[in-house]
Amino acid sequence: MVLVMNDDQVNNREAYLPLAKAFVEDAKKDKGCIDMNIYVDPEDEGRVVYVSHWESKEDFMAHMQGPAFAKHIPGMGQYFISAKDTILSQVTE
Repeated sequence: MVLVMNDDQVNNREAYLPLAKAFVEDAKKDKGCIDMNIYVDPEDEGRVVYVSHWESKEDFMAHMQGPAFAKHIPGMGQYFISAKDTILSQVTE
């Protein structure tokens, strides 16, 4: 299992969040997605963090080429400034 943190900066969080919520609802249906949630930073109006769990890194990588991205990212892009993605593997032993 992998944990993915997408730490995004956006220019209008109020307008962005409804689009992000719709994206997450569709992304949760992607193969290998165990869970995905959105978090905001109360001290940084432009910071939106997605935290998701995936069966594998390959499932997450396929998600980035999948239908949820194709459907939602173009509309969300108008508010997007930058992102930092972190992929962590679970320790099993």
